[in-house]
Amino acid sequence: MTTRRSVLTHSAAVLAALSLPRGAFAQGFPTKPIKVVVPFPPGGPADTAVRIAQAGMEKALGQSLILENVAGAAGGIGAQRVKAAEPDGYTLLQAASPHTTNAAVKPHANVDLLRDFEPIGQTGNSAYTLCASKASGAKTFAEMVALAKAKPGELKIGSVGLGSAHHLIAEMLKSAAGIELTHVPYRGEAPAIPDLVAGRIDLMFLTTAKPLVDDGRVIGLGVTSDGPWFNLPSVPPLTSLGLKDFVVPGWNGLMAPKGTPAAVIARLSEALSATLKTDASARAFGAMGFKPGSGTPGPMKAQIEADMRLFTTVIRERNLKFDT
Repeated sequence: MTTRRSVLTHSAAVLAALSLPRGAFAQGFPTKPIKVVVPFPPGGPADTAVRIAQAGMEKALGQSLILENVAGAAGGIGAQRVKAAEPDGYTLLQAASPHTTNAAVKPHANVDLLRDFEPIGQTGNSAYTLCASKASGAKTFAEMVALAKAKPGELKIGSVGLGSAHHLIAEMLKSAAGIELTHVPYRGEAPAIPDLVAGRIDLMFLTTAKPLVDDGRVIGLGVTSDGPWFNLPSVPPLTSLGLKDFVVPGWNGLMAPKGTPAAVIARLSEALSATLKTDASARAFGAMGFKPGSGTPGPMKAQIEADMRLFTTVIRERNLKFDT
């Protein structure tokens, strides 16, 4: 005869058994290659940053990282793919600052970094550099403002997509400098740069400006850091050019789908953090104009929250409307 006590004992045993695979899985993670979705084109800053960390993480984890570029919608298409993945640590997102605008631009969007993902850690941190094409005729920030005021709307400024961080920073620039510019969206920095160099667009905020500025292909007009940026000391901070509080950091970093076990997040963060502390990583990030990130969840979460506050304010003050 089955007793109530035996039923309860059996139920408890079943629940305990069901809980074992996830705990055991987390302790043994990883046992197979890990896919990292980079939601921007190859060659852009987010793509380059995760490739710098790739070899070190593979060594630390004992498994391969398979990178897959899925561009479009300012990073939204790739983010949606990772959001829908199993939260087991085997499908990760290489998020970047453009993602932080998704919820601000579209409050009912189906991707929200903090709602839908778990931070692992920032791979790299940067400043945006306002760059001008040589064909624009502007050699300084003041000359660019004068040109824009003389011909309202004629100067074209690129971004990595409608509603992206690049786009909203351009809106901040228009407001702070009292100028009108025409926005031209692209699918990432990499495909926009040839048009900037060729003069098909006049301006763009870039996170990978150093090689372009150093060899004279574009003109660096100002940076969005709160002081001179370490590898572009000759480019003045925009805050020193009359744009008060114009400080906007760039960043990128790894995230996992919401619900990924904490032990898995910790394992991935440990591997990323250790990799970023190496001299090789510092040199590689320095060459692209970045500083290595901490590789830990806390600073990444704090930066996403700060970005959301900033960009929500920009959208409200500029009365920007987006098709939701």
